[in-house]
Amino acid sequence: KMKNKIIFLVNGDSFFISHRLLIAKKLLLEGYEVHIATEFSNHRKMLSKMGFKLHNISFNKNSVNLLKTILPIFQIFFLIRKIKPRIIHLISLKPIILGGLVSLISPVNSMVISITGLGSMFIKNGIFSRIRENIFILLYRVVFLFPNFKVILQNNDDLKYLIKKANLKKNKTEIIKGSGVDLNTVKFTKIPENEPIILMACRIIGDKGILEYIKSIQYLKKYNFKGKFYLAGNIDFTNPSAIKESTINHWHQKKIVNYIGYQNDISKIIKKSTIVVLPSYREGFPKILMEAAACGRPVITTNVPGCKDAVINNITGILVPPKNYIALANAIKNLCNNKKKLKKIGKAARKHALENFDVNDVVSHHLHIYKTLEL
Repeated sequence: KMKNKIIFLVNGDSFFISHRLLIAKKLLLEGYEVHIATEFSNHRKMLSKMGFKLHNISFNKNSVNLLKTILPIFQIFFLIRKIKPRIIHLISLKPIILGGLVSLISPVNSMVISITGLGSMFIKNGIFSRIRENIFILLYRVVFLFPNFKVILQNNDDLKYLIKKANLKKNKTEIIKGSGVDLNTVKFTKIPENEPIILMACRIIGDKGILEYIKSIQYLKKYNFKGKFYLAGNIDFTNPSAIKESTINHWHQKKIVNYIGYQNDISKIIKKSTIVVLPSYREGFPKILMEAAACGRPVITTNVPGCKDAVINNITGILVPPKNYIALANAIKNLCNNKKKLKKIGKAARKHALENFDVNDVVSHHLHIYKTLEL
């Protein structure tokens, strides 16, 4: 019997591993031939050992140089012609646009599109952002002309937006809240009793609300709040809202925040923390908020698409207005000073994670989508 072939087309291998690996592994078990087409950093060997077929695509993921998009378009075109997959699964913006356009003229049977948040284009105002947004909307509309596809979105705001603007039909959509957490390995632990430790973990870019976090720390220290503040994550120089390395080093040297870089096992750090904060401007469905809940940690996050979908306000976390460092600071202080509330929210968060963030549910939901598309 011919194996069904599926290609995952994704920006980079580390994102694939953190957000989609368990789905791909399950497909191998179900007898699929699984191809991963991405820009590889350092996980090639590991993925190859697991039994995936690997293909390098030069996405140059944050370059806006048009010539640099021509190479990946050809790479994707020839890859699809060679493999003739039953399904191509496109994850995040560049893969969706390039892979989607190429699929319209290629031997692809069905297409799954994962929109992992609508990103910086919906945060920025100004004429350039408007133009960019309209170009992307137009490209999405063209990709959505493909006959047999499903779009997986992470929250209702993104869903409504694309239905309204990009002519997406509701019956072509599914909402899957984020990529889930392996609740067997990420376990509940009690909140440590020592002085509060506050953690923010994300890509180091302005749109995540890092400047608000820093200002809230300075504000709290001015009023003699006793606590330790950590910042974890990769510096992303190529993002439009990049933060300079020198700025981060300055914060670190001035002991405003302990910058600890990218962490392979973030749950280890979450478990040492009292609370996790994410004052982001907009998200798809943030993995860090799911991981914090799984560990039984209260979160403080912003009342914006994606973030607000991951918490029940005042029950599994606290929502504050975006771009408001004083509200963030007060929420940190009030929560840290209330041991009883900390415990209560932590327990409720774990319960919420068990009911809503189980990676096995996410995996079976994906498999169901692949199977229904193949019919």
